[in-house]
Amino acid sequence: MEIQKLLKDNPSFHVWEDGSPANFGVSDKVVIYILGKLRPGFVTLETGSGKSTFAFLMAGCKHISIAPDPGEEMRIRQYCETNTIKTDFTFIADSSADVLPELIKTIPLLDFVFIDGAHRYPYAEIDYHFTEKKLKIGGYMVVDDIQLPSVRNLFRFLKKEKNWKLDAVIGKTAFFIKTGEEVLVNDWQNQGINRFYLIYSDYKVKLKKLIKKMLLMKTR
Repeated sequence: MEIQKLLKDNPSFHVWEDGSPANFGVSDKVVIYILGKLRPGFVTLETGSGKSTFAFLMAGCKHISIAPDPGEEMRIRQYCETNTIKTDFTFIADSSADVLPELIKTIPLLDFVFIDGAHRYPYAEIDYHFTEKKLKIGGYMVVDDIQLPSVRNLFRFLKKEKNWKLDAVIGKTAFFIKTGEEVLVNDWQNQGINRFYLIYSDYKVKLKKLIKKMLLMKTR
């Protein structure tokens, strides 16, 4: 099946609380962009599932989806069966916050991570925390729904870090490339997000010393 058919069908793999169909999927542009970055045999992981899952399946990736609703897996596999799409992927029906701490110890290095699971704080940051060290240098870390305050902080953090390069922002989805491993200096001091505070606190200390010196000179 071509990706265009999936986008035209726009199937609903999610449901509202009352059980009625819902579609929380990413935009067509995001699905196409993800597909363009994938290669057969890539090891990929996403928190959440939906139309994005099919980009990984169609690219021939060794894919893992983590989402708490087992019905999503059923609906995705049914659509795959109807459209003769290979369903060789792992679906874990659980919370990523509960699953990732142990899962990440056993799976191979990752080529692509898509964070689109629970959006309430701090789930996006939890997903990032447990996957970023497993992501290969040159791999993609993609964060969806960066317009939400509970997710945007992660977007702002990654933009300022030396070992991440912002590749693209498509609508409300940000694509980052990992350019190196994080270098820790005194825990927090090397992080870009803390740079302004580090400079400010340094100037503050110097200013206090200068004022103290000037006051001592006046009293002599």
